[in-house]
Amino acid sequence: MKVSYNELKEEFKRVLLARNVREDLAEECATMFADTTEYGVYSHGINRFPRFISQLEKGHIVPEAEPTKVLSLGAIEQWDAHQAIGNLTAKKMMDRAMQIADEFGIGVVALKNANHWMRGGGYGWQAAEKGYIGICWTNSIAAVPPWGAKEPRIGTNPLIIAIPSSPITMVDMSCSMYSYGMLEVHRLAGRQTVVDAGFDDEGNLTRDPGTVEKNHRLLPMGFWKGSGLSIVLDMIATLLSNGLSTAEVSEEKDDEYCVSQIFIAIEVDRLIDGKTKEEKLSKIIEYVKTAERADPDVAIRLPGHKFPKVQTDNRANGITVDDSVWEKLKSL
Repeated sequence: MKVSYNELKEEFKRVLLARNVREDLAEECATMFADTTEYGVYSHGINRFPRFISQLEKGHIVPEAEPTKVLSLGAIEQWDAHQAIGNLTAKKMMDRAMQIADEFGIGVVALKNANHWMRGGGYGWQAAEKGYIGICWTNSIAAVPPWGAKEPRIGTNPLIIAIPSSPITMVDMSCSMYSYGMLEVHRLAGRQTVVDAGFDDEGNLTRDPGTVEKNHRLLPMGFWKGSGLSIVLDMIATLLSNGLSTAEVSEEKDDEYCVSQIFIAIEVDRLIDGKTKEEKLSKIIEYVKTAERADPDVAIRLPGHKFPKVQTDNRANGITVDDSVWEKLKSL
């Protein structure tokens, strides 16, 4: 079925207000969930919203909490989220990283006691729209077996890198081949994943999303490389924030909250003049796009370049949502 952006946003806001979330916070949070869904990132928009509400009801999310600065070391700051709403806090932290970058050329904000930030790519995009290179990542509860193991001990730990090109070029990737949210998207659509998503119960590679959702044997992105990347991202986030690691979140919490996150903004314009920047970025994009195609009917993919078109199409024609997901939202 299709719904309008405003219908979607008002449903999100209705549910938040019914849980006694302050009106201004409900408005901003509902807007961010609607924006994420309109960009086509259902896994961390409408599909994720019921779990967000569940965590709110359990007290894992403290809606009126305000993040506070713990420590400042010039271009690096430590902050404590105090379990505030994850997407609102992440937006504030990337804004703060850009403010620091205005002074030092680079700004690094390390955040502890954070909640799930929903669509991580939104914060990289936020920086790139304003002309900064945006880099951010988060650790998570143990959800992926490290390479060579059967039991989840590392996080999906998504990493985002956004470049202020035209259009914005952005990598938004989990350290697993698929996030659990994307597995759900494939399962609801009744389709297999495009490449192997994980292992079945017998240890064979599988593209069946439902199997991997149940047994939690996600395949690390790039096999041992993704496993290693997840581990070092967790280590950096833990050290810089003085927050909880994937191990500590997994052993001490009953769900994914109090995670550690990093937000980095780099001011480009003092390093290279605008005309040269645009020329160099355009050269890279054109060089990639004009490679001979493996399949003449399939365009070469540049990361993040699809999102403006997806947003425009959804705003003009309505946002396609799964019937069961919409009914779940309406019932909250």
